[in-house]
Amino acid sequence: MNPMFNEYKDAGKIQEALLIGRNMVNKAPGDSECVNAYLDFLLMLAEKLPRTDERKSFADQANLVLSFYEENADLTDDIINDIHVYHNRLGAVVTDIAQLEQEEYEKQKRAIEATNTTQIKKLYTIKQKLENAKTHAEFDKLLQEISAVDAEIDHDNLTSEQKTHYDQLNKSCTDTISAKMRQLEYKDNIDYNKKAVNAYNSAFTSFKNNESRYKDKSQLFGLVSTTLFAYDAGRLFNETLIFYNHVYSYIFSKLDDNGKLELTRYSIECERKLR
Repeated sequence: MNPMFNEYKDAGKIQEALLIGRNMVNKAPGDSECVNAYLDFLLMLAEKLPRTDERKSFADQANLVLSFYEENADLTDDIINDIHVYHNRLGAVVTDIAQLEQEEYEKQKRAIEATNTTQIKKLYTIKQKLENAKTHAEFDKLLQEISAVDAEIDHDNLTSEQKTHYDQLNKSCTDTISAKMRQLEYKDNIDYNKKAVNAYNSAFTSFKNNESRYKDKSQLFGLVSTTLFAYDAGRLFNETLIFYNHVYSYIFSKLDDNGKLELTRYSIECERKLR
């Protein structure tokens, strides 16, 4: 047997000892002394190292060496007995590793389940806040929070109970979001209509108090572009449109033919406010 094997092994130089060990076995696959020394080293590593992946690697290497030895050794009763001993030792290592892997799997599974439960509870809390959101900014912020929390859920590993809760919550959130969007849109439209009514009243008052001033095109445009034609008719309530038509008709009736033409052009050309 190569004396360098024990020198490196005793010095704790694992990689070097493994290199010498492989070399010994490949050169003398039936040499009991070389094979036993190398197998003992591989199994010691498989039994003692802290990392499961490294233990599995050395157990696999030991299994290969043992199979190689069985095929190449001149079998005797002692060698057959040694082989049985190594098989039993290897089996114990494999069983221990499998048990540790199962324990680690169960630990990770419990951790994932706990995280999923925490995130689902957070979604419930955010949904409640969503129902009470008063502004678009608050609403948008909560939607971002929902997206961030949902991304932390391991959907592939939800338990049956968690999936039931999540699916119910997801549907409820979707319904809440739709309802809140309609609510905020309606609130926006109310504010929009209030501004429009105030603008139309301002146009009516200004024009009525100084009709002669607005015979001038630039003055007329300055008035109607910021008031009468500043709002999108598609967002106006019927009541608002009735008042708009009243103001428009009044101003239109007070203009001469050229003024009526200009007012019509302004109604088409003026840019409408979005908010």
